[in-house]
Amino acid sequence: GLLHQILMSKSFGEDQIECCDVPPAQSKATIVTEWRKACERLYKRACSKLSSTEEGHGNGTTAILTDSRCNGHISQNGSFERNVRLPAAIKATRLAGAGVSKNVPLITSVEDSYLDIAEKSVIPKAHKISYIKRLKAKCASISSDEFGVALTDDSDGEGGEDTTGSRGSYMAAVIGVAASLKAAEMVVGGQCVNSFCAIRPPGHHAGLELRSMNAISNGFCLFNAAACAAIFATTPRSQGGLGLRRVCVIDFDVHHGNGTQDILCSTYDPRFLYVSLHAGGSEVNGYDIDEDDALFLGGYCGGKKQDSIFPGRCGDFSPHEGVLNLPLGKQVTAKSMGSALVTQVTPRVESFSPDLIILSSGFDAHMNDPLGLGGLTAEDFGSVTDVCCQIAYKTCSGRIISVLEGGYGVPCCQPEDDKFLPAGIQPFRHMDLGPDMPQGMRDEIPATLRQKLDKCHKEGFIEAVAEHVKGFIRCNKRT
Repeated sequence: GLLHQILMSKSFGEDQIECCDVPPAQSKATIVTEWRKACERLYKRACSKLSSTEEGHGNGTTAILTDSRCNGHISQNGSFERNVRLPAAIKATRLAGAGVSKNVPLITSVEDSYLDIAEKSVIPKAHKISYIKRLKAKCASISSDEFGVALTDDSDGEGGEDTTGSRGSYMAAVIGVAASLKAAEMVVGGQCVNSFCAIRPPGHHAGLELRSMNAISNGFCLFNAAACAAIFATTPRSQGGLGLRRVCVIDFDVHHGNGTQDILCSTYDPRFLYVSLHAGGSEVNGYDIDEDDALFLGGYCGGKKQDSIFPGRCGDFSPHEGVLNLPLGKQVTAKSMGSALVTQVTPRVESFSPDLIILSSGFDAHMNDPLGLGGLTAEDFGSVTDVCCQIAYKTCSGRIISVLEGGYGVPCCQPEDDKFLPAGIQPFRHMDLGPDMPQGMRDEIPATLRQKLDKCHKEGFIEAVAEHVKGFIRCNKRT
């Protein structure tokens, strides 16, 4: 279509300028910058015109993507990464207006064509074939009535304790990737300005192979949807991709996305910029590394120390110009997050000038999250979204997608069996997710975790996701 042609012309023009000689008084960098701005102005103008004259072009549209097959991933009872996170995320998008307005469509299934592209073309570029085959075989070996089985343990049975699932986990992870590909194509093709993917399992700790960058486990993650979307977006159109030149991934999960850095930026690749704002740092993880050591290690400095913040020391430094790791200390605060976004992330991303921004959106830095690594309010997540959308508006006509990662502050969603409670002891409240809770889904969690999650009735994961989506809706106009 026309919009794809404009973006292809943008890339072609940059190549031509780089090859040309310019007068001494002229700056090639300035010419490239002005060319990019001119192409994006044309893209915005075309989007505006198409939105007013053609069905299927959505200036002013925020798309929400999900798929019930993601519920086939059933983790063990007591896991932080609970099955109810997906229906809770969908409820949050509804609170923000999804499915109510035609400008915020709730798309509840992903076409099989995207599954084919994900499984056959994109996932093998992000993860080693041996890892993919091992995971697929592991899931296939699980009986239909089993769940909570370790999926990422090694040959010695180590490293799989936190990443558990069921027979449907492999397909759920593929669906998550497929949703991110569809979201990227919709945004680049002008069907919407931005898009949020409500999917699980999460993915940003899943790297090229098992336990990326020497982490002690896979951190609940199977396939990396954000990294896969970046690869798909930069794959030439002649090879089935979107043909973009540069993609930036901004990761605000409270943990460093070691898997995303591993896949996209293990060595410098001018197509990608990975930015991570997370809890950690040498003063927390107990290791002070200088730049020479970082270059020597090539970024592969994990943390097997049990007292360090997962995934370890790999997020404490930036190995090359394609990575901007911003560890924010023992606990992520609104002040540290806001300062980093304004003073470091914004200028760096604007200088990179991406054609698309992908958010790895984790909500575990919320003040009521049971992990206790953050101090953000739901409103703060809305502010983070606003800043990211402003960067996208300035660099790439607002093209931005978001992929759900972590965030565990969902109150118990199953009524407590109180027939054995001592006299005078009140049962914990439970959250009713209504029709978004699939029939037969259980939410059995230990009493200690249930008590910790009780404060999330006031504010937690659902409110944080809702504010994130509201931020997208506020920023879905290109004019």
